[in-house]
Formats: sequence, C-alpha cells, structure tokens
Amino acid sequence: MTGPPTPPPWLRAGLMAGFTPGERDRIRRAHEFAARRHAGQVRKSGEPYITHPVAVAEIALDAGLDCDVVCAALLHDVIEDTGCAAGLIRAEFGDEVTALVEGMTALERGPEQAVLDVADDRVLALKVFDRLHNMRTLQPLDQARRELKSRQTLAVVAPVAARLGLRAVAAELESIARRNLPGDTACRVLALGSLLLPRAHRDSHLDEWLGELDVLRDRRARARFAFGLVRALPALSLTLRRPPSGTAPAPLPIAQLRATGRRVLCWILRSELRTWTPLTLLLAWVVLEAARNSPADAVVTLVTVPPVLHAGVRSLRARLGPPP
Repeated sequence: MTGPPTPPPWLRAGLMAGFTPGERDRIRRAHEFAARRHAGQVRKSGEPYITHPVAVAEIALDAGLDCDVVCAALLHDVIEDTGCAAGLIRAEFGDEVTALVEGMTALERGPEQAVLDVADDRVLALKVFDRLHNMRTLQPLDQARRELKSRQTLAVVAPVAARLGLRAVAAELESIARRNLPGDTACRVLALGSLLLPRAHRDSHLDEWLGELDVLRDRRARARFAFGLVRALPALSLTLRRPPSGTAPAPLPIAQLRATGRRVLCWILRSELRTWTPLTLLLAWVVLEAARNSPADAVVTLVTVPPVLHAGVRSLRARLGPPP
C-alpha cells in the first residue's frame, strides 16, 4: 500500500505562514486528493501531470489569494481530466472550493471568449494562473498550437489579468505570447540578437526589451527600436563578458581558451568571405521565415537586419584590433 504523495516544497516549507493550521491541512489534503486523481497522467513534456496544478497553486499562493482558491488551483482539472464527480469534491472541501473548480471546468469546456462572461473574479484569477503556467511550458506543443494559444492569450487572458490588477502576470503573458508569434519581425530580430549575450543575462534582457517593444504599436517605431538595440548588442555582449574590476585573473587554461577564441574570431573577421558567408545564410533563413507570414515582414527584415549585422561586424573589428 502506497503512502501519501510527496508534497511540493512550498507545502513543506514555511511559505504558508498566513494560513491557520486548519487551512494548511486543507491545502495538504487537496494536494493529496489531486495527486491520487492525476496518478499516471503526464503532460506533453513527459512530466507527471500533478506538476501543473501544483504550479498553478503556487502562483495563487504568491498572489496572496485565500485557502479556497489555493485548494481549487490544486483541484482545478480533476473534474475535466479524471472524471471525478463534483459531489466528491464538495464532501471533502465544501461548496466554495467546488464552485471554483466547476467554474474552471465550465471555462475549459467552453470557447476562449467565455472567460469574459465570468462574474467571479476568483475563477478568472484561476484561469489567468492556469494560462500563465501553460504559457511558461509551451515548448512541447507544435508551432500551430503555440501560435493559437499565444493569440488567445493576447486577445483575452492578458487583458483579464490586467483588469484584475495582476499587472506583472499580464506583462509576462504578453511577453511570452509575442515571443511565440512569428509574424512579429521586431520580436524575432531581438530574440535572434539576444543570442549574442551570455546565457546568464539573455532571458532578463530579452524580457526587458520585449516589454519596451510592447509599448510601441507603430511598425516603423518597432523596427527602429529593434535596429537601434541590436546595433548596440556587440558592445553590450563584450561588456557583460568582461570580468568585474578587482577580480582575480582567470586560471591559465581559461585564459588560454579565451586567447585562442580571440585569435579564431580575428581570423574570421579578417576575411569578408569568412565573415559574411555564415551571416548571409542566417539572414536568408530569417527572411524566408518572415516571408512565410508576410511579404512586408520579409522586406522589413531585409531593410533593417543587414545594417545591424554590418554595424556589429565593424564594432567587433574595432574592439578586437589587429590579431594577436
């Protein structure tokens, strides 16, 4: 006979200090109930399905919502995905939690726009938190499904989050959605340009840029913003990779590796052929991807990206100087 499911860290740690002992016990029981109901189910990523309601509940907890909402977050898929009767939830957790779970189930079974007709803000908040975690874990879905979810998120869910006062959640939803829509050339150029940055800084800088880009609605303004930003990326990349002043020098093997990398880069940059062959192939791929969605996007890419690449090459050559 198996024991109770292992609780998530936030259930075992002191993250529920604002709840009474009785409320903490209800949340633990909701987790056990959901884990047993979802046993054997997996997400598209291959993870156990229970990781999704647990993540939604953690978002609700971070937002400061009450015990009923956290319990409903843990249970929000048990009717829809496991065939559990609402009466079982009512007997175990009461009318309030059951009403929230049934509200979420009705939204899952109806059209996306049905969320606009929901009167209970707690159900709306659960829908927003559910979508946030789904958007954070969108990659296992195929491209068409990612684009559909992203468009629905921008049109319906993100505005609902903003209306509820969940501004940080709304901003994250919009950022993820725009990143998954191929029709936005400026977003795609920034995402591509961010690859120049060190991995540790890449996501934070890209999120900041996309947030600023969201404010610009005019296509030309967005293109100018992306052009100016990507033009400065080589310098930013070198700055972020430079060790802080006063730090000890790197061990010799790392220093040798850097010196070798510098020599190779200088060798590539000395030749126009060696420099532009891979960059031209990359540009051709970006233009073809843009043309699949809109000829206008392809034209914008052709006009804006080559000068950015040229400026980056020129900046690198100036900074690296003659080969060592």
